[in-house]
Amino acid sequence: MNIRKPILLLAIAFFINNIQLGAQPSEGGQPRSWLPEWKQVIERSPLPVVALPALDLDAVKAEDERNGMPNRFAAPIPLSYTPENAGQWLELPNGDRIWRLQLLSRSALALAFMYDNFYLPPGARLFMYSPDHLQIKGAYSHKNNPKSGRFWTGLIYGESAIVEYFEPANVRGQGHFNLFRVDHAYDQNRLQEGLNPQNEASVLDDFGFGTSFPCHPNANCTQGSNWPDQKRASCRIYLVVQEGMGYCSGTLLNNTANDGTPYILTAYHCQAGYTPLYDLYRFDFNYQSANCTNPAAEPAYNSVLGSLFRAERQPNDFELLELSSPIPPSYNVFYSGWNRADMAAATPFMFHHPRGDIKKIGGSTQNATIYNSGIAWGGGVTTPALHHFRLIMTYGSFEPGSSGAGLFDNNGRIIGQLHGGTGTTCGTTITAYFGRMALAWEGGGTSATRLKDWLDPVNQAPMTLNGIEQPVISETIVQGLVQTPAGDGIAGVTLSLASANDTLSTITDAGGQYSFTNLPTGISYTLSIRKTDNAKNGVSTQDIIIIRKHILGVDTLDNPHQHIAADVNASASVTTNDLIQIQKVVLSVIPAFELVDSWRFLPINFDFPNPSAPLANLPFGQTTFTLTEEKIIDWVGVKSGDPNGSADPGL
Repeated sequence: MNIRKPILLLAIAFFINNIQLGAQPSEGGQPRSWLPEWKQVIERSPLPVVALPALDLDAVKAEDERNGMPNRFAAPIPLSYTPENAGQWLELPNGDRIWRLQLLSRSALALAFMYDNFYLPPGARLFMYSPDHLQIKGAYSHKNNPKSGRFWTGLIYGESAIVEYFEPANVRGQGHFNLFRVDHAYDQNRLQEGLNPQNEASVLDDFGFGTSFPCHPNANCTQGSNWPDQKRASCRIYLVVQEGMGYCSGTLLNNTANDGTPYILTAYHCQAGYTPLYDLYRFDFNYQSANCTNPAAEPAYNSVLGSLFRAERQPNDFELLELSSPIPPSYNVFYSGWNRADMAAATPFMFHHPRGDIKKIGGSTQNATIYNSGIAWGGGVTTPALHHFRLIMTYGSFEPGSSGAGLFDNNGRIIGQLHGGTGTTCGTTITAYFGRMALAWEGGGTSATRLKDWLDPVNQAPMTLNGIEQPVISETIVQGLVQTPAGDGIAGVTLSLASANDTLSTITDAGGQYSFTNLPTGISYTLSIRKTDNAKNGVSTQDIIIIRKHILGVDTLDNPHQHIAADVNASASVTTNDLIQIQKVVLSVIPAFELVDSWRFLPINFDFPNPSAPLANLPFGQTTFTLTEEKIIDWVGVKSGDPNGSADPGL
């Protein structure tokens, strides 16, 4: 027996508002071009508008019908715009600069910008906003740099939006990104008319904050008060696929190693038929009302950007993902336990995000029973008999966006995830169907089609596993001082600390101090250091005279640091070719040395192995180590072209 006309909870391509990306929210503030002190500079340089290729709506809607995507709101427009090939640069009197690009897509109801090759240096800021300045996303900073190099800056209502990049003088030329795609919202039947752009929530009539049915109890209502841990394990998932964007729900799961690996259980059908861009998926924790009442203003949430595919299987309608980045301890999440026993479950419940709204709870005072028949979901998709739990809900409901929500038993352990059902309207009999963890455990018999390999890495084969608080990861600090050979601190030096999981950046303060805090131990790191600006700093005819005397043998350079300063063509020797380069910088023929940075750095305790040939095989600007305890790494910086050491380390 098949169920007629079930509601398949596909959530692809439903837009949201209030985008905040990365492992922490954006920093707020205003774009520099809005500040009064730059008003005259901005007014002298009106921003051109770049019109995007027209979207073929007939072709897009035909694709929707052909591929079974009736709910898609937006189609991507591919492009390739960078600060080097598009937009407008503005030079500010203090040496900082601003890049802006305004895009127009005719008839668009909203626009979303997506980037690859994305890197923001410390001090830089990125914003996206509407031309009337009533909508704004950002600021995004180096703290938002993704490991995958791909990023996106949210949703702006209307057919035009501006991206603005601010770059301080001390990191000039270090930032880069490519705007590779703009998503154009096109389905007028899904968006309200007569919208007030000052209230972005009003753009959405079907999805986002405040749009779900009134019969969903909030997560902090009475029904959820007994399950504070399970509440913290549940999250909203924002899916980004090649064909659009959308919502689903998910649950953070524990594994038998109890090691805090961030596995998220959700539904296979959330991305079925699409091309998922897992590194752009976003996971929102703690998106909920503080109490049982719907809040007047949208609450904040804690986000993690990016995931890795681990396993999925259509007959069980499950998908398991692993977050690409560790979850910050401040998020206060819980790793849910699970139960893979092959039995009915008493009084189950779920936390979910219907229509991408704040967290709700739904469940039943009745048992969830194993459904004996197959289920026809439409579009030629049928799941086999005995693969789902069937639940008659007695409180709450579910909607698109609820898909993938974990079903908990009366011990607070996950037993399955939401697939769909019938009668979701308030006041009707609501029947929900959940893929069963008991069958997903072995799934299709391979690591990519079952849960077993991921949730039981130590091969204990338990039937149940309790949840845990987020494990405490031993964290420590890497810090140090960057100074000249004379012992003066060098300001504005950029340091990057890279591991297999993340890359962090910072800059030295006025005294040359830097630090990286809250670092997991037992991990291999590579610390890199650079300073590329103000090549002419300290370089003068006096340096040319000193180097010429050395070449002629009249008066040799005294120490290895002077040799490094003189070798501006990186040949491991000091020759007339170095003199030519330095003369060009002194005369402003070239703005910077062609083959070396303006400063070069070595660990301060570096022992030159061959004092008679001090320039051979030097490990400039990088060191690798495994962090086991607090580590202090000091550096000595040598100003290129300045063997007499006259450079100002504060510039």
